[in-house]
Amino acid sequence: MASLEGRASGDKGVRGPGTGISVTIRLFAFVAGLTILLISSVPASSSILLDRVVAVVGRDVITWSELYKAMEFELGGKLAGLSPEEKKEQLKKYEKDFLRMLIDMKIQLNEARRLNIGVSKEDVESAIGRIRQKYGLSETAFLKALKKEGFSLEEYKKKVSEQITLSKLVNLEIRSKILVTEKEIDDYIEANSDSIDLSEGYRVRHIFFPVGTPEEKAAAERKADEVMKLLESGDPFEDLARRFSEGSDASSGGDLGVIKKNDLAPEFLKVIEGLKVGEHSTPFWSGRGLHIIKLEGVYRPDDEAALRKKVREILIEKKLRDALNDYIRSLRSKVFIEVKL
Repeated sequence: MASLEGRASGDKGVRGPGTGISVTIRLFAFVAGLTILLISSVPASSSILLDRVVAVVGRDVITWSELYKAMEFELGGKLAGLSPEEKKEQLKKYEKDFLRMLIDMKIQLNEARRLNIGVSKEDVESAIGRIRQKYGLSETAFLKALKKEGFSLEEYKKKVSEQITLSKLVNLEIRSKILVTEKEIDDYIEANSDSIDLSEGYRVRHIFFPVGTPEEKAAAERKADEVMKLLESGDPFEDLARRFSEGSDASSGGDLGVIKKNDLAPEFLKVIEGLKVGEHSTPFWSGRGLHIIKLEGVYRPDDEAALRKKVREILIEKKLRDALNDYIRSLRSKVFIEVKL
């Protein structure tokens, strides 16, 4: 298995969205991104383009502004400090990936309506209550946070409702139908006996800024300082990883999974061993760039039950991912889609 440093620095570019399996409802997540658009980067004469249709999905449409609002938020940390022309160039690279993601969301929401999958007001209120509790926000502070992000409470409730709907659809149509037999576990262990490692490891999240020039070093230090201030103010590490990290695991919240102790580079092991579970490090340098890490957990499997549990989780994850991809492809084949981008 590659070291943490190797895994964190393999892809230094901005990643497009992947296909998510579980849906997490967060205060400052994708739903907030749907309301953020840096209009200043678009010439005034082009304002009409904000409403042009870039895709038709059945009876629904996706507009240019909806697409760019999503992109601006998801790539926001990586666009910081760029000129309008540089932003435009970066965003152009990922138009098609983000448009596909929005099309898939529309298709799934339409299918949920067809199956009469509903979300009650109580479901939404309960979810928002959990969000407020998680972030320690009073109702007044919560409303102020929404306003700062640029949208109303009703708009936010609509987005939360959509996320709950997607989660219910996946649970009903896919997750509930996934089975892993004991024989499948036995077969996997037999086929992968040389690669399954039960030695001690660490569950780690990572924010990474690659550095190659003195200018990049100064920029990385500024970004790391901003991230540290946000961490100290209570922002979740995984949210900041999605916004700011330039590592290959940014889109998954910087989650590097469980890394075995023997696979860690010495500078990373030294930092990790100085952390308690749940703590994050201060920024530190390696030969590849600047890093901030969070220790999510320590993994010490010591018996066959732990091995079988681990393998079961691996197989469920793989089946769920494959089934979701197949499911979305099937839904796409039944819907009229016209891309105008």
